[in-house]
Amino acid sequence: MRHDIIIVGGGVIGLSIAYYIKKMSPDTDVAVFEAKYIGYGASTRNGSHIRVHFWSEANVVFAVKSRELMLRLASETGWNPIPYIGGYLWLIYDEDTYQAYKSINSHLWSKYNVPVDFLEPEDVRERYPYLNPGRLISAVLGKQDGKIHHDFVTYAYAYKFMQYGGVIHEYTPVNRIIVSGDRIKGVELNGKTVEADKVVVAAGAWSRNLMHGVGVDLPLTPSRKELSVLEPTKFFIKPLIIDMRPDSRGLYVCQTPRGEIMGSVDYPEVTGIYEFNNTIKYLSTYARMVTRLIPTLKYLRILRVWSGDYNVSVDHSHIMGRDDEWPEGLYVATGYSGHGFMMAPYTGLLMAKYLVDEYIHRDMEPFLPTRFKEGKLIKEEMVIG
Repeated sequence: MRHDIIIVGGGVIGLSIAYYIKKMSPDTDVAVFEAKYIGYGASTRNGSHIRVHFWSEANVVFAVKSRELMLRLASETGWNPIPYIGGYLWLIYDEDTYQAYKSINSHLWSKYNVPVDFLEPEDVRERYPYLNPGRLISAVLGKQDGKIHHDFVTYAYAYKFMQYGGVIHEYTPVNRIIVSGDRIKGVELNGKTVEADKVVVAAGAWSRNLMHGVGVDLPLTPSRKELSVLEPTKFFIKPLIIDMRPDSRGLYVCQTPRGEIMGSVDYPEVTGIYEFNNTIKYLSTYARMVTRLIPTLKYLRILRVWSGDYNVSVDHSHIMGRDDEWPEGLYVATGYSGHGFMMAPYTGLLMAKYLVDEYIHRDMEPFLPTRFKEGKLIKEEMVIG
């Protein structure tokens, strides 16, 4: 068996890349190999939100263009991912943070036409009477941000990719990447070799281990994240709310279109390769934090709890493309640090251009893996959860 391009990982990143390759170059033979099932990892285990507000310019540019593609997905694929642009609301409790948001809004977010609104405490209490925000000094509303259904996005890319003639092999783990001389030969599947000219590693939390097998050490640390859903109620929480009190443990909470209350805290910290399980430490901490912020939620029952992961890079920004010192034909798209779902559309488009035409777009350049040895870290500080 042989393919032009093999993509390792059947999540939203790998499927987006596969889709755009086939859309640009229908005659290119592309195969996706997934160890479990489509979307098994973080692609369908996330909070299903999109935002354009980041601390680094490279990520703002990337997110703005990815959002544009995401909102065109229904017309492009025929799958409606139910977008809802309800905004993100950051609750601010100290003057330094307030001034930092003021500064970045004026010199960065406004530059890319995504300015935020600053709300006084009395405005917050009037607009969001269900909140118990404590000693709030301000709030920041990013009204361009919102939610979109992760399952429908993931399966839209899978469906269109297969419609274009692409092949997805589920429950087919790649054991290792095979190198012959100074170039890629293919991948090994249960002792059998599948040859390819190019291999793209888009395997999320499992990417670092695969790359280790060919002598490449990516600065990545997978981190497990837990999330819970409370029973549905009348819709009243429009934005995703981020409680920035120092003791809130990164609390965020929102409401789904079905009325369910969804949210998380960044606790406990679990890193490395792990099982997708859940802990009472998480649930009790989240329950305490979320009912402090929205007291009426104490009357709702817990429907379900699940876990996913952030594949965290050393600068909290994704890694895409290749290093010329690697074996020829080896590429990555990984390390999204909690932003993979929202960055997937533009990743797919730019990686496809690179793989098909060998063209590195200027928006892709900052995210090349060469930045680590060149000391050109992006240093993204706005990571939620």
